[in-house]
Amino acid sequence: MRKASAALVFALLFNSACMVAQPYAPRRQKDFATEFDNYIRSTLEKTPDVPGVAVAVVTGDKTIFVKTYGLADLATGRKADNNTLFYIASSTKSYMALAAAILDREGKIRLSDPITKYTNGLTLKNSIPDQVTVRDLLTHTSGLSNDPLTFRMAYSGESDPGEMARVFAEATTYNDAAYGKYKYDNLGYNIYAVLLQNHLKKAWQDVLREKVFEPLGMNHTTAYVSQIAAKKWPRAEGYIIDGSTGKVLPAPLKKADNNMQSAGGIYTTIGDAARWLEMNINEGSIDGKQVVPADIVRAVHTGYTQTVRDAPPFVGNGEYGLGWQIGKYKDDKVIYHHGGFTGYRSHISFMPEKKIGVAVFVNNDLIGSRIADLLATYAYDSLNGMAGLEAEYTKQLDDARGQYARAKEQMKAAVASRASRTSQLTMPLAEYVGRYGSDYLGTIDVSQKNGQLFVKMGNIEVVPTPFTQKETIRVEMIPGQGEVIKFDIDGGKVISLTYSGSTFKRK
Repeated sequence: MRKASAALVFALLFNSACMVAQPYAPRRQKDFATEFDNYIRSTLEKTPDVPGVAVAVVTGDKTIFVKTYGLADLATGRKADNNTLFYIASSTKSYMALAAAILDREGKIRLSDPITKYTNGLTLKNSIPDQVTVRDLLTHTSGLSNDPLTFRMAYSGESDPGEMARVFAEATTYNDAAYGKYKYDNLGYNIYAVLLQNHLKKAWQDVLREKVFEPLGMNHTTAYVSQIAAKKWPRAEGYIIDGSTGKVLPAPLKKADNNMQSAGGIYTTIGDAARWLEMNINEGSIDGKQVVPADIVRAVHTGYTQTVRDAPPFVGNGEYGLGWQIGKYKDDKVIYHHGGFTGYRSHISFMPEKKIGVAVFVNNDLIGSRIADLLATYAYDSLNGMAGLEAEYTKQLDDARGQYARAKEQMKAAVASRASRTSQLTMPLAEYVGRYGSDYLGTIDVSQKNGQLFVKMGNIEVVPTPFTQKETIRVEMIPGQGEVIKFDIDGGKVISLTYSGSTFKRK
């Protein structure tokens, strides 16, 4: 099991107290736009580690606020604007689930069918019972496990479709005790992508384009990083915090076509996000036209399994629909799905009964996580006329800044503690150099230059540091998540290594 990332540590540190419900008197939209703009600017002035923020607010069928602030690229000083694409990570699930619901209506892949109906030609190493349906994949209740599949699709990028079909068929396991119980992860959506490719011979990216992006007029949204470059669209770079210095640095793990994945693989603009919100708020209608059947939209907004959420701002008992969390903010029903990845945070939510929706994108995944939620709830509370709004949100921002400062100090202390470690490798570094392969998790290349080892795993390249046990090194394949590689020695030679519970044999 992977350790918590720095962003998650900050979220856990930030114990957001539930505010007492205030009397509401709806605010005029003109006043809201001015006051919200002022609050966003003030927030960014007080949180200089946040490079850029994009915000959209929709009420009914109108976008009443859409603005982008700050920088898309710190190195060049390039500003972010409403045409800048942000990576939205797991918010992708809502889009993918809508596409799945449309394919269900078309009879191409039925949500109620066993997933084994669509594994044509694949020989499953471990049996998957017929009770596991396509819908179970999309509601996180399948009882299936396959860590290599999710890791390769989201991180290392060693994700050739044929190889992913093999890894799905051979490495997927089923736990009957877990079936029907909600467990959030990427796996169900990744398996759905395998089924699309295997049964329909279609890439999930193309399904999204055909079924969602084009019908909704989302003309600056893509699941292909290569398309961003080809069309010369401006993209927001992702940023992290250096644990040793506290400075803002470019995220070392970049997105490319091969590690964009169906559970987290969309770049979009804030304007296109507003269109997405409008369609969901109005049950498939956008620009006055019914582009998605209303009953399909209602189906994806329907809860299919019970959930409990302890991460603010939408805490407490809830449900999970098709790609959407369903819960409450104070007394209002809210439907939402957030996303986080190295260097990025997205918040997409709406109140179906009040027909208010908010999207916030940030190209920083630490303090950015809290800022995204803070701006979203400010919008809701402002439009609903919360008394004492400015004082409350000044306090919340001050609390967030204090927690962020403490989180940075903890990160710095952890780095300093690790700096005292000495190498536990017993042989010359050249003896560890080579390519290592596992049955399912891919390949690891170890190289040496100027007395330093380097570790590469597909798209991931890291400089390891010492760990505390013999023949081990510490790596962060996912930034902020420390893991251990152990080299296996036999007869004075390195024959394999162990990483993430898998054995990689030397080639």
